[in-house]
Amino acid sequence: MNRAATPGFFRHLWLLWGLRLDIGLNQGPGKSRLMAVAAFLLSSAPAWGLGVTFYGLMRLRTIAESEIWPFFILNLLCFVTSAVWVTWPLMSAGVDDHSELSRYAPFPISPFRLLIASTVASLFEPRALVFYAPLTGAALGFASVHPLRLQWFAVLLYVLFALLNAAWSRVGLHLVLNVLREKHSAQLIGGGFVLFLVAASLIPPIDTSWLTAVGEGGVDKLDMAIIVDATIALGRVPSGFFGDALLELTYGYRRNALANGVGMVFFALMGLGLAYALLLRFHRNVGRAGPSVKESGDNDPFARTRTVSTTLLVREALDLWRNPRARLLASVPFVLAILLKLTSGRALFEYLLGASADAWLMGGLCIYGAVVMASTFSQNTFAYDGHGLALLIAAPVELGDVLRAKNVVQGAAAGGMALLVGLFYRVYFGRGSALDFLCAMAAVLAVIPVLLAAGNFLSLYFPVKFHASLKRRDKLPLTASMLGIVAASVGCAPFIWALRFAGKSGPNGQTLAMIALCAVVNVIMYRALLPLALRLLGQRREIVLRAVTRE
Repeated sequence: MNRAATPGFFRHLWLLWGLRLDIGLNQGPGKSRLMAVAAFLLSSAPAWGLGVTFYGLMRLRTIAESEIWPFFILNLLCFVTSAVWVTWPLMSAGVDDHSELSRYAPFPISPFRLLIASTVASLFEPRALVFYAPLTGAALGFASVHPLRLQWFAVLLYVLFALLNAAWSRVGLHLVLNVLREKHSAQLIGGGFVLFLVAASLIPPIDTSWLTAVGEGGVDKLDMAIIVDATIALGRVPSGFFGDALLELTYGYRRNALANGVGMVFFALMGLGLAYALLLRFHRNVGRAGPSVKESGDNDPFARTRTVSTTLLVREALDLWRNPRARLLASVPFVLAILLKLTSGRALFEYLLGASADAWLMGGLCIYGAVVMASTFSQNTFAYDGHGLALLIAAPVELGDVLRAKNVVQGAAAGGMALLVGLFYRVYFGRGSALDFLCAMAAVLAVIPVLLAAGNFLSLYFPVKFHASLKRRDKLPLTASMLGIVAASVGCAPFIWALRFAGKSGPNGQTLAMIALCAVVNVIMYRALLPLALRLLGQRREIVLRAVTRE
């Protein structure tokens, strides 16, 4: 009998992309691929609006007739696109979404081909289209006003720019995956955070005095030398090679554009080489079960728990503490705060929001920390038990008590996370009043009950399997993800409305009272919906068990 032919590169690429469609819809046998395509188009819908907006921006008469602004906008968009795309595995804590790294390990595909196919496949994800939409629209708008020499070469440069970002996004993804699989991942993440904090403190802050000039005399009073210097600086880093190449093609400097293209190829190959080395390291350790905790017979965490409820609380707290994804999530708001200070972003918010800037920033970071921590675990709360859920169902405990314990631990983790972020903001920035801090905490108390209530029902109607070892992960269906986003939006609405009413004068006692009142209402609604969730849990326990333990 003849052996089956080994799949070619394009077949592997199609398999990877099809796998991501299946995972994105939580698609199993018998489900429609047409629904997967529809979900893809719906997820990437914001790209059209962003692209059209920036296309029109580049065609505005004020910008189109300027000799500086078009190139500044292009280079700035190139930098932002690269920064977001490369750091996305960390910022979204979504490093386990790319499960083919382990899923394909035992298959007849070389690590190098897997790297190339995975890199190319990542360019056709909905989020990739959304991230590249502003730059794509701006580039097309620029080309419609400023004719380019060798338009085919401009298209090639755009492809090279996308491959450059995709290669370095693989570096970030593989690096974080390797860190999370280490036994001392918590120490590595904490040490990296401290080093980042120290390094950021040594970098001088960005000069934001131009904001004052714009505020007093408008854009005409702005010193254009600042914009020129920024344009040149952004064009000299690899992320700005594409924007600089378009500038060169506008003036017909083909050799300079070719040099930019060669530079993108060089740095893309460098990124692929580093990503390949990290991928090989990941595959060498793929047989391990992931981060482990030292066992000690003298340190039994359940030795002093006297009641079932206390035991369940300790169990859930330990599971959350030992979860690699939770460790990564805990670092993200602090990293964002450091980047905000490093880029002097607070000065921009102060210019736009006046005395309310610190309330918006502190509250936004606190809410973000609470949302990513609570929603990540509450919206698929039983999946993190896996086969342990079967033991809980067989044990002489009420499954409702398990759900209550999960809610308490997840809510406490989200609240504790927000509290630490608020204190860090106050110490690190040295700004923000006690009223700003209280408004932020009240906003967190308003959003957590909504997330927990929504998470309870999503966990019952959209249960999926989660692999704690980070070998594989099935993503939530698009419907569940959209409902989770709606719940987070509803929870954040009181904070947004209250600060909008406060305007630029800053929050006052009425602002705090409004947010606190909404928090009380949300807590009451959560308590009212909890009995219904517990009854549904008793009815759907077998369905949930089959979903989270399936292979």
